[in-house]
Amino acid sequence: MRPFTYVLPTSLEQAAEAATQPDTIVKAAGIDIVDRMKERLVTPQKVVNLLPLKRELSQIAEQNGEVTIGAMVTLTQLQEAKQLQGRAYDGLRRAASTTGTPQVQNRATVAGNLLQFTRCWYVRSEAFRCLHGGRGPTCLAMTGDNRYHAVMGWSDCVRVHPSNLAPALLALGAEYTTRAGEAVRRRKLADLFPADPRAQNPEHTLEDGEIVTALHLPAQPADTRLGYAESREKQSFDWATTACAVRVVMAGGKITAADLVLGAVGPVPMAKPQAAQLLVGKEPSEKLFLRVAEAAFAGATPLAFNAYKLPIGKAVVRAALEEATR
Repeated sequence: MRPFTYVLPTSLEQAAEAATQPDTIVKAAGIDIVDRMKERLVTPQKVVNLLPLKRELSQIAEQNGEVTIGAMVTLTQLQEAKQLQGRAYDGLRRAASTTGTPQVQNRATVAGNLLQFTRCWYVRSEAFRCLHGGRGPTCLAMTGDNRYHAVMGWSDCVRVHPSNLAPALLALGAEYTTRAGEAVRRRKLADLFPADPRAQNPEHTLEDGEIVTALHLPAQPADTRLGYAESREKQSFDWATTACAVRVVMAGGKITAADLVLGAVGPVPMAKPQAAQLLVGKEPSEKLFLRVAEAAFAGATPLAFNAYKLPIGKAVVRAALEEATR
């Protein structure tokens, strides 16, 4: 790790001003960014530490059905929040509970989980000349060890987005608020991820100095249910190999609205509206879920070593659907 200046702001205004300075990065819990600094993948002159603002940025509030989640809410807080109890948020709490270990969940933040850098071993090592890292002419994973890489949504880089909160939050129609200097903006969470996730584009669309301050979950219709399921190699402290979040609204035994988002299969979380639409107006059934799972992975193009993601991913979709509709 190279030397840097450590900035400890006493207010969000001070943090936002410091973050706009050249060659400056923002750190919350630091679970991902500190690793990258140790690996010298990022070598900032200044690091703005948001932990002094934890009280201000770690509140969860509900008003008129909308839930606002501070950017520094930990994954443990997310699981325990009284505002997030009930079937509409079951999948979100489950996604938080599968992340890392209890120690990680006690430290990791909601915004940090969303803004993680890809876990691709080629880009995270200085030893490799990787296109996404800006050190080489090609994506080494395309022809190298690509067991955990993308099966859809990629063009010149087969990294996958590692956030397991993202599919659940996207399925709920979440929005996010940022602060950049004195400017405050609120946008759909889908806008946080690049529409064209080429190698030259980062994992998120934040501008330099822009700080995520909160997430917002809109009021959900009556009998909304959120299911989440994922596959991984280890029981604990592992990243998903496939993931799925499904939101359904039930009435009279039928599904009246649905959203379906895949995780860990593309460079960004992958919303699948066409697959979700197959659910609308139908009663839950194994046959229906099989059809939806096939539709969710339609057009997938596995690499040499990750074709397993297709059958396992389809099983994960069915598991999420079963959880949401049981």
